[in-house]
Amino acid sequence: MNILAPIDKVDDVEEVIKAGANELYCGVIWDKWLSKYTIAAINRRPASICNLQSFNALKEAVNIAHSYNALVNLAINEHFYTQDQYPMLLDYVNKAIDAGVDSFIVADLNLILTLKDANINTSINVSTGISIFNSETVKFLQKLGIKKVIFERHLTIDEIRDIVKNVSGVETCVFIFNSRCPNVDGLCTFDHVQSSESSFKNSCMLPYSVNLYSEKSGPNKSKSNIEYSNKPEIAFKRQQLWTRLHMDDVPCGACALYDFVEMGIDCVKIVGRGNQIKRKVNDVKFIRMLLTLLNDKTISRKQFIEQTRAFYKYVYRLPCRTAMCYYPEVRVA
Repeated sequence: MNILAPIDKVDDVEEVIKAGANELYCGVIWDKWLSKYTIAAINRRPASICNLQSFNALKEAVNIAHSYNALVNLAINEHFYTQDQYPMLLDYVNKAIDAGVDSFIVADLNLILTLKDANINTSINVSTGISIFNSETVKFLQKLGIKKVIFERHLTIDEIRDIVKNVSGVETCVFIFNSRCPNVDGLCTFDHVQSSESSFKNSCMLPYSVNLYSEKSGPNKSKSNIEYSNKPEIAFKRQQLWTRLHMDDVPCGACALYDFVEMGIDCVKIVGRGNQIKRKVNDVKFIRMLLTLLNDKTISRKQFIEQTRAFYKYVYRLPCRTAMCYYPEVRVA
């Protein structure tokens, strides 16, 4: 099983691979794009600290990765682009091909069709931005020439197993670490922006309020108003929980590795473009250590889960928590 790990600097490449990653993914900041589209991002991590700074840097990163037989995936994974942006996108794609990337991570169906019409032969992997909830979606994407699918992060282990049983000839990837978002990525329009300024947080972490609207008025409250009168309070509590437990609190799905290896998942993804290299390396080492543990075919599922929880607590100094578990059904297994 491959580990798909994030990079945003050329210096990250060798360290992350030596930690145990087989595949890398990254974005590239392009000045030409920024000069014309100052707001519209080219990938879901538009901040400068989350991206390589040039195609020359991309080429250097690819050369290093290939010297270790590791693959490099370039994220062009905004949910949609305007028609006017496509000529520049194709230019961007061709520059990435010249740099030697192995595949593109794409979330826009129109972009997939555009690349196909342009006879782009570089592999296309589907981002979680195209939400995959069933095997029919995978089969549809295969008809478009997709080589790898990254499953929606809200699927359960059993749902993933059912999809894998009903498809063939496509690589499969699941989320395993960091950024357990409560929102369905394919239905979300927020950007994931990281900043060194402590006063700034992701858009989905900004305070909000919920107000109920009813066409009925007067002294008698409707049944609907009575039933949902505590909705603002619930929304506030959820917001507070989300603010405390977002990407910086080490969400984890490592206990599910036993099941994923058993069902033949090809790749697990660690989120983290923009993280410090120490954290990237630590995360990769943690997952690689557990995959190595699974080489012992005598270990039982229960034993693996127990050891994984112990390793997690030792490495990250945190207990396992349902709110931070990608696959919480494992916790009650």
